[in-house]
Amino acid sequence: MLHLRGADPTNRRLPPPEAEAHGKRNVLTAPSRRTHRAGVLQQRTCRELRASSVQQNGQPDLSSSTSTPPKPKYTNANMPVDPDGRTYHLNTRSGEVANRILSVGSSQRAQLLSQLLDGPAPGKPLFTKMSSRGFLTITGRYKGIPLTIVSTHMGLPNMDFVVRECRAVVEGQPPAKLGDMLVASAGSIAVRRNADAWTAPAAGHARYAACLPVLPDPKLCALVLEEAQKEVGPERVVQGLNASADSFYSSQGRTNSDFDDENESLLQQLCANHPELISLEMETFQLLDLARCAKGSSILGMSMCIALAERYSNRFMDYKSLEAAELAGGRAALSALARVQLKDDQSLAAMNNLESKMQPVWA
Repeated sequence: MLHLRGADPTNRRLPPPEAEAHGKRNVLTAPSRRTHRAGVLQQRTCRELRASSVQQNGQPDLSSSTSTPPKPKYTNANMPVDPDGRTYHLNTRSGEVANRILSVGSSQRAQLLSQLLDGPAPGKPLFTKMSSRGFLTITGRYKGIPLTIVSTHMGLPNMDFVVRECRAVVEGQPPAKLGDMLVASAGSIAVRRNADAWTAPAAGHARYAACLPVLPDPKLCALVLEEAQKEVGPERVVQGLNASADSFYSSQGRTNSDFDDENESLLQQLCANHPELISLEMETFQLLDLARCAKGSSILGMSMCIALAERYSNRFMDYKSLEAAELAGGRAALSALARVQLKDDQSLAAMNNLESKMQPVWA
């Protein structure tokens, strides 16, 4: 499984502390790129429905209300699936998710990269599924190989949903994971805010804790490096360590006078303790950790990031350049996924088994 997302590149040349006092802004570009398209459409639709259900006299028109479809019944609290075998958060089932998966941070990026896919089968459009929780799944083919693109949105819990629920509906070995042109070949650490430091300040707890690195799959990592260098050139591909934080603000060293985060020196400390640190985001560690814990080594994990913003200089990419970088990173990720060898590749096996009771969407 491969993850492609934007991240803040780190650098030991960080702005001096007094820069904040003089009104320098920490430009936060990721949220502006993460406008949830499905949420916007839903909000617009709700407004239109409200407008249509009000008569000219301003009173509600109850005759225009629509009935709510029945909720599915779930029987397994451990891994909830409905009677059709659809998962609780992603709402996908067996045959709709390929063994090779590219996860991206936003639905908009998933839709952009889906332009690089062909239909899952001759004459068929791309398979597209938007869950009620806002997870977008798109399945098709890249260079003839079945591939799925899934939007994770932000944070460790969402990545947990995607990895576990994709694994639950994939036969054999599931996807690989990619992120950007900042290749996490040294793996990822997790940075967490330690609430005990505020609960019991006299105990001397550290405000923030970083765990040991978890490494990516070496074969998938090598393929990602090779394909990324083909796309943008070796000089634009940087290898190193990623850090996944448990929040966008405090645990990534973004300062705010409204909160007692005590994180003014966090980035300097992380760079001093981990000189190979190159990127900062919120999901990669969860992917790599789950991949190493998957029984039978059934998940291959890897991550690469596009450098959206420079924390040390407060510069960030314009949207036109970002879209070009996303497509370049997407091509590299998809090419690496198409080339990776899986020991139990049911995506390809299903192509030759047309008599199967439940046909996958790419057959």
